[in-house]
Amino acid sequence: MTGTRTAQSAGNLAFASTALLAVGAGIGMAGQGKANGALAGVLGHGIFSATSSFATGLLIMIVIVLAFPASRRAAAREISLIKSGRIPWWMLTGGIAGSTIVISQSLTVPIFGVAVFTLSFLSGQLLGALIVDNTNLPPGGRKPLSTTRILGVVIVIAGVIVSSVGSLTGGIAWWAPLLPVVSGILTGFQQAFNGRIKNATRSAVAATTTNFLVGTLFLLLCSGVVAGLVTPLRWEVALPGDWWMFTGGALGVIFIGVSTAAVTRLGVLMLSMSTLLGNLVGSLLIDVFTGNAAHALAPLNLLAMLIVVIGALIAALPGRKPGGRTRVEV
Repeated sequence: MTGTRTAQSAGNLAFASTALLAVGAGIGMAGQGKANGALAGVLGHGIFSATSSFATGLLIMIVIVLAFPASRRAAAREISLIKSGRIPWWMLTGGIAGSTIVISQSLTVPIFGVAVFTLSFLSGQLLGALIVDNTNLPPGGRKPLSTTRILGVVIVIAGVIVSSVGSLTGGIAWWAPLLPVVSGILTGFQQAFNGRIKNATRSAVAATTTNFLVGTLFLLLCSGVVAGLVTPLRWEVALPGDWWMFTGGALGVIFIGVSTAAVTRLGVLMLSMSTLLGNLVGSLLIDVFTGNAAHALAPLNLLAMLIVVIGALIAALPGRKPGGRTRVEV
């Protein structure tokens, strides 16, 4: 009995530690949105900013793979698994889903700010998480719907709405927030695919590198179309003063890397909940350090974060499930 309790306590501690890392990744994602949105303004289009962000992340991952023998072996193992069909080709499309995040950041944050982006993206992310968690796609297996999980999601979305009260009253077209919603839904599939590649290769580095490689190739194609048909690339960056605009790629590496490593333990829904909380905290910190502390520390914003925390805790509670949990391996 004592051994069982010790193992359960260790499992709970590991779960909490992983969730805390995911919160940190969510904080970084808020910074990524600010950086990518600013970079879009100086490069001429959001697609160019998104491409720069993903290409920077890819360069970082290439350096990591080349620097560590274990990562090189994992990359070779992944290539072999892809050739043999044990990793299906469609599982590589997580990088395309991930690229829609930086596209939506770059195109919408300059228009209606981080608050509405957070509302739109995370509402879509939670919806996608509920869908994906109830399938066989997540590496940790199916997590059927339960009353507590649904109630927790509803409460969290209510908290996000509270944090964004008034943000949509500025003549913004009703369809504009749909882009972040779609990217949020696709994030659930991205996390599931990356997690399964990570399990198959036994390396989060290999899975994250694949994500950035596929996403960068897709965005380069998009940039070519935009440059040829919409607007040419321009360079209005004042270095070294504007260096922070190029941090989106590094922050993306942290977000995708942590998500890839954490999704097996947390599941897609709880991973989304944790990163959502980090997003709200990150948005608050950005406002504080950019001279908008009065808005960030307003009672309504603090109430919204409290609601999100309560919703996340409720979603984490065990609930009645219609079926057992099935573990799925690649």
